[in-house]
Amino acid sequence: MPSCIEAPETPALLAMRGDNAFDHWLLTCGQNPWEPLSPDAAKPYGFIWHSWLRFLATADGGDPHAWAHATPQQVLAFINHGPQSPKNTKPSDITRRRYWRVLDRVYDHAVLHRWAASNPAQGITAQDMPPSEDPKGAVLSARMWRALERQIPQPDDLISCRDRAVLMLLMELGLTPEEVRLLELGHLRWSEQEEAPRTIVALQIEGERDKQSRTLPISAKLDAALRHWLQARAGYHAMQGQPALFCTRKAPQLSNHTLLHLVTKTLKQAAAASRLDEPARMGPQVLRNTVLVQWLDAGCSVQEVLERAGMKSPNALQHLRAYIAEDIALN
Repeated sequence: MPSCIEAPETPALLAMRGDNAFDHWLLTCGQNPWEPLSPDAAKPYGFIWHSWLRFLATADGGDPHAWAHATPQQVLAFINHGPQSPKNTKPSDITRRRYWRVLDRVYDHAVLHRWAASNPAQGITAQDMPPSEDPKGAVLSARMWRALERQIPQPDDLISCRDRAVLMLLMELGLTPEEVRLLELGHLRWSEQEEAPRTIVALQIEGERDKQSRTLPISAKLDAALRHWLQARAGYHAMQGQPALFCTRKAPQLSNHTLLHLVTKTLKQAAAASRLDEPARMGPQVLRNTVLVQWLDAGCSVQEVLERAGMKSPNALQHLRAYIAEDIALN
């Protein structure tokens, strides 16, 4: 979920107990018109969160506000030695992912309300991050992809301009959610022509992992969508002086929840408009998977796809093996 817009002078964080922060998050999730979280479904989340608070209390002398200053190292220690695991036994990857996901969602909410300065769950390195619960990838059918293309909003206002640019980025370049979230104005590569109008010709993607940093050329359509967004962004006073390329009305940077909500909402709308069944799995990762398979189907070599996607090894494509032609070697 998004974090609050920072004024020129960042306001102080608001004191909030960890249990109250969770209750507020739970109330907000219950009011989600797309996927409301029921009290019964929330019980495992409550168990994990309150176990997290007890874990912190042992290290911080029972300070009820210690959760707001938790570190990625503490998150990692917690998810690797969960509350239900036998002593000296590491939880399964599925369990670790569930612990991490609860902390990530609640802290996103806390950052939004300025109860915490940052989300410590997002500070874990890629190597330590629990893997996805379902390693088998999912892709969109050709019909669903065309329906999604038709559902991309027209650039009529601030949010529609942003949503159009974000969706087209995901669908053309196959970026990860984190790569989209961390894009900054300085990552845009403009044409060198002196006369106006200048165009955006590429994006510089920055990443910590090997091969993740790369420069990706973009199409004229994506250039137009990005420049429409930049025009709308320039008229939004709260974003002046902010480095992030994308924002929300409440935050100077997109959150994982915002991206998930945007893609899920648009896919549901596309399915309804085209009278198709909703995809079994929805979210930015499904778009990325589909783009990678499309590149291979179009004749790109495995090496070229890896370079475009910021991946190091062909093993990173194994989860898509079921959708890749048998004559394409991933070894």
